[in-house]
Amino acid sequence: MQQYSYTFKDEEAFKNFINDNALREHSGLLQILSSRRRHEVKPFLRLLKEYLPGFSLFGASTAGEIIQGQIAEQTLLLNFLVFEQGTTASLVRLEDHSPAQLSVLKDKLDGVRPDVMIMFANPLADCPEKFVTELKQRLPSTIIAGGNAADNFEFNETYTILGEQIFTSGSVMAILSGDNLMARQESITGWSGVGPQFTVTKAEDNVLYELDDEPISQIYENYLGKLTLDNLPISVMEFPFLVQRPKMSVLRSAIGRIDDGIAFGGKFEVGDKVMLSFADPQELINQTPAYEAAADVATLIFSCAARKSYLDSDVSLEMSKVGRDLKASGGFFFGEYYTADSDFHMLNLSTTLLFLSEGQELPEATTDTTQKRLEPSALKSLAHLSRTTARELQDTINFLEQQQKALNYNSIVSITDTQGKITYVNEKFEEVSGYSRDELIGNTHALVRHPDTPDKVFANLWRSINSGKPWKGLIKNRRKNGRSYYVQTAIVPIIGENNLIQEFLSIRNDVSNIVEARRTIQEQSHDPLTGLPNRVKLLMDLQKQETSKVGVFDVRNLKIINEYWGISHGDKLIKSIATALHKAAKKYDLNVYHLSGASFSIRMNAGCDESQFNKICEDLKNELEEIVYQVDDDIHEVFFCVGIGESYAKSMILAESALDEAKHCDYGSQIVAKTEQNDVKASYFWIEEVKSALKEDRLVPFFQEIRAVNCSEHSRKFEALARVKMPNGEFLVPGLFLDSLKKTPYYGVLTRTMFSKSMATLALHNCKISINLSIRDILNEATTEFILRELHRSGGERVIFEITESEAIQEFAAVKDFFGSLRAAGAAIAIDDFGSGYSNFAYLVELKPEFIKIDGSIIKKIAEDDSSRKITKSIIDMAHSLGIKTIAEFVSDAEIYQILEWLNIDFVQGYYISKPKESLEEI
Repeated sequence: MQQYSYTFKDEEAFKNFINDNALREHSGLLQILSSRRRHEVKPFLRLLKEYLPGFSLFGASTAGEIIQGQIAEQTLLLNFLVFEQGTTASLVRLEDHSPAQLSVLKDKLDGVRPDVMIMFANPLADCPEKFVTELKQRLPSTIIAGGNAADNFEFNETYTILGEQIFTSGSVMAILSGDNLMARQESITGWSGVGPQFTVTKAEDNVLYELDDEPISQIYENYLGKLTLDNLPISVMEFPFLVQRPKMSVLRSAIGRIDDGIAFGGKFEVGDKVMLSFADPQELINQTPAYEAAADVATLIFSCAARKSYLDSDVSLEMSKVGRDLKASGGFFFGEYYTADSDFHMLNLSTTLLFLSEGQELPEATTDTTQKRLEPSALKSLAHLSRTTARELQDTINFLEQQQKALNYNSIVSITDTQGKITYVNEKFEEVSGYSRDELIGNTHALVRHPDTPDKVFANLWRSINSGKPWKGLIKNRRKNGRSYYVQTAIVPIIGENNLIQEFLSIRNDVSNIVEARRTIQEQSHDPLTGLPNRVKLLMDLQKQETSKVGVFDVRNLKIINEYWGISHGDKLIKSIATALHKAAKKYDLNVYHLSGASFSIRMNAGCDESQFNKICEDLKNELEEIVYQVDDDIHEVFFCVGIGESYAKSMILAESALDEAKHCDYGSQIVAKTEQNDVKASYFWIEEVKSALKEDRLVPFFQEIRAVNCSEHSRKFEALARVKMPNGEFLVPGLFLDSLKKTPYYGVLTRTMFSKSMATLALHNCKISINLSIRDILNEATTEFILRELHRSGGERVIFEITESEAIQEFAAVKDFFGSLRAAGAAIAIDDFGSGYSNFAYLVELKPEFIKIDGSIIKKIAEDDSSRKITKSIIDMAHSLGIKTIAEFVSDAEIYQILEWLNIDFVQGYYISKPKESLEEI
């Protein structure tokens, strides 16, 4: 295929051009483009037809011509495509762009599916976009190129050409087909959105009337200035609307004014999201690709009249860069046609190229390292500033939108004016409160206020935010149905111009489950008989490791009193003792707890000097024993045994061990104190014993069944428990050596060995096995890599990792990453000893385990202690509300089992179900 371009000057020169290129001997397509008026062009058409009988003539009016990469005005451009290998061109004229014309075109095609269609339409009569879109759907493999005919920005009359005739409505097209015909389109834009996003609320085809329910003229006046209204559409052509479409964003440039609307070079749909846009001329030129010359390839340019107007004299740089080497020709139009895959796009402000050949390779864009510097001007500097600012603003908007999306997913968000009237709520607010958006907007948050929330809370809140400071706190609210809920709230004043508050942003998170669970546990952490904190509270406080010493006081003679006077009488005595102990403890700055029966515990407040703690315990014991206690008409003397434990990690264990010794020493008159150093020699013995066991393969996994109660479970479950086989055949339990071993590298070896042996057991049995992992293990890189390697090799679908020491979690990121890797391998997560402290309630949100195992110290007392039952029930209910299954350990008899079954526990474990066994076949 050959391409020749010629600007008609006179008949003699034209005949010489025809003869020089032997055009009379060829056939092909002649594209006629001109920015002259139609009455000036009409006389030449008969002459062209006479001299070139073998060529199909068609074309359109333009806003300027492009001749081999050079800009021309008021010319008659003749662009010849000479076919050499059987390509054919047929011409069709459509009277308008109604659906009926599709049938006309179908008849003209007569079953042929063309490779390329070059189409020119008159856009001032009717918009062809809908028609061409439908045409492309019917001919998905056909490239549709061309554009909307233009005039010299008079927006008065455009025309199209077919043979010797000129038309001011409808469209003309050249239909190209051929076995060797090759074609490709490319498009260059460069405009970027600037300013706010609008929604199209009224439009008809290519005429836009309203954005966000405001007249389009008002939008232009607001953002481009009132003077733009005096010279529409020319005044706004260079600020096209950027229309965001699913597959490709397109520009829409104004081409005319129709009543209350503006006509554009392409259609709008109601609901389209649009922005005004602007371009940086320097970037447009720099981003324009260059192409190397290609033999036997024709290149047609369809550029936008508005692009030409905006770039002004610099448009010659762009056209030269694109078309000089390719000897490309074309014109400037009121809209360019572009097809991508099977979709048609009406473009504005673009330069679109059509490459054609008959079997020759089509040119590709080359890297142009030369940067053409434009002549500086205030407008170009402003354009660059606008584009840079818009890009930075869009980056910020994108970031904020992602934040808002994440916030709306889980948080209740509202905005109020300075008087507290709600102006915005998100869907989460509606979902949680039960009120609709219409009910909330214009109201105040008093609508959801719960009467239990004191007035002083809101007084403090308003005092803080009115002074420009954020406020945060816990608020109890009330849903529309009357039920209460709790929200962790943060309110931030939004400061505007002149440093004045414009509105208030409120972000809330529904924490009702956590608050209710904590409240239940808080209520159950005090002894109902004495009103003192109980054992559960003591253990929670000790886990904070703020003090190292604890004392346990036990009434030695209470059993005798109960047997003689009765339990009720004994309870009254315990209350009297509790009152006396609490009163005496105040002067020593002690915290007092009632453990059970006649046992009490004391510990010092954080930060106090504990060096005198043993002496204080002795003085306190003597003081309490000197008191004469009266219950009804009876007088009692009371005697105490005292045990003191010193250890940040296990002071209570040591204290109770010391108390046990005190009970057997000198009739309980002695105070016994124990420290971790008491057992250093024993610790060393056990470490050496375990080291030998690991080397000699005497670490043996025992298995204890975890039985389903209130859930369907197809596979049997077992917990793997470590045992060390001694030379004499006895087995050691971990309680004897584990704490000591954790201080050595052998602890990791033990964990990895237990894991390997448990996985070997899984390979032989169809069951699930729960394997203990401590936080220490999770933070041990060698252990985690070993576990993940084995899981990837063998699979983890039947493995549950039971996380111990969850209260010690500090490095949440590392733990969560490891949990993600375990779950990716198919394994599940269980939290052990749940309920033994406050903080592991919060871990549920962070770690999202599949199971929680309720602490055995709670389960053991469930049959005799109402508080333990209530705590257990609250944990089960909360877990189920979060989709977590529950396991109770230390189930030692039928009564405990039946209570747990009634409380809707999912799984149970303990001696009542089965004792730990070395082999699964034994269970």
